[in-house]
Amino acid sequence: MDSKNNIKMAKKINLTIAFSMFAILIILLSSFVLAFGVASSYWKGNPLQIAPGQTATVSIRLQNVGSSTDENARVEITNGSEIASIEQKDYLVKAGTKDTQVPIKISIPSDAVPDTLYQVTVTSMTVTSQAGGGVALGVGMDTTFDVLIIPKEEKPTLIAKNLSWIIALIILIVIAIIAVIYIILKKRKK
Repeated sequence: MDSKNNIKMAKKINLTIAFSMFAILIILLSSFVLAFGVASSYWKGNPLQIAPGQTATVSIRLQNVGSSTDENARVEITNGSEIASIEQKDYLVKAGTKDTQVPIKISIPSDAVPDTLYQVTVTSMTVTSQAGGGVALGVGMDTTFDVLIIPKEEKPTLIAKNLSWIIALIILIVIAIIAVIYIILKKRKK
């Protein structure tokens, strides 16, 4: 019986140790707050809609909420560079901010086929300077959004823009002609 009690006691001790280690791990991980983040107005399933031959500028927003130190960030287009470009790659994201704008220029070729769906991925990484002039990359995040090619709107011609006025004018002219003919015929009968 002593060996059964020893086995039960060892299992209880192992279970207590495992639970304690798990609890300590949860406490340590919960104190780790990732302050750097990225937000976007477009994402997979909520695309930017743009016609062939058009250009638009959209922005992602770098965030550094919950931190007391500024972060340096590097931004790159890692997918969709055939339609997307950025002019500036390095940004200072101040502590406690959530609105550092990163403009992304989207240029659609004029021969793009409507209903084509492009995916653009922007990779944002924190950057720290190292002694000796080196650069170390830290936390990285990918922001992916869709770009949907929609049919190009036909610009209405001058006639199409003023069609209702033209129709109204024609109706007035027809009514005037009928009135003149009626008056002439009435005078002839007298």
